[in-house]
Amino acid sequence: MTVSRRICAGYSLGSLVTGSFAAVPGLLLLPYLTDSLAVPAAAAGLIVLLPKAWDMIFNPIAGRISDRRGPRRPLLLQGGLVFGVLFAALFALPAGGGAYVGVVFLLCATAYAFFQVPYVAMLAEITTDYDQRTRLMTWRMAVLALAILLSGAGAPAIRDATGGYQTMGIAVGAMILFGAITVYLGTRGVSEQTQVDTGAGFKALVEAVRGSREFRRLLAAFVIQATGVSTLLAGVDYMSRVVLRERLLTEFLGRLYTSGVDAGQ
Repeated sequence: MTVSRRICAGYSLGSLVTGSFAAVPGLLLLPYLTDSLAVPAAAAGLIVLLPKAWDMIFNPIAGRISDRRGPRRPLLLQGGLVFGVLFAALFALPAGGGAYVGVVFLLCATAYAFFQVPYVAMLAEITTDYDQRTRLMTWRMAVLALAILLSGAGAPAIRDATGGYQTMGIAVGAMILFGAITVYLGTRGVSEQTQVDTGAGFKALVEAVRGSREFRRLLAAFVIQATGVSTLLAGVDYMSRVVLRERLLTEFLGRLYTSGVDAGQ
């Protein structure tokens, strides 16, 4: 079965959502907390870290829910719409509210899981043909790279042009909503059947991971890469504004470092 260009394009546009979340919070949330909200650096780092750590715990839960619900597109749409609204709300307070940002960012990560997990799982269910899956992945990665470049460079530019983070949050939130709606509409007619056994318990899943050396190596490489990219992203804005005293470098360095954001998005 040949996957149409409409399906390829529609599916790939979901990367506007994943690319935005991969780039913008890592690049600008820490400076927003320390510079705009006057949150101490240690507390700000913790606020940014905890929702990221929450991903490791909650993503398997979101995956289990997605498997049991069957059709992935409705859950994907719901998660994407809620995530887009929450992302705009994340940067809504002009002053004060570190605890508010922490709670909203945690809710963002939760809503994002309900988009990302079914979105990634859909790839294997749209077609069983290896070549067509590769074609879908090529489209998806191309849009992901574009989304990361746009958000990594565009978000700091919008912030600097408008003198604050609120407009930037709304603009990125709008892009997220657009991506969630277009992937839902663009994949109309694809297979609605999940191809996984949802009967396996948590213990069985752990045993499966323990039994796969290749998976453990891949997981270790992913954690190391994600840690390195996140650390670099967190320092980009400070490096350009405070050390080099050149705001435009944030856009350039943002494009450079976000190009290394993991393909798992």
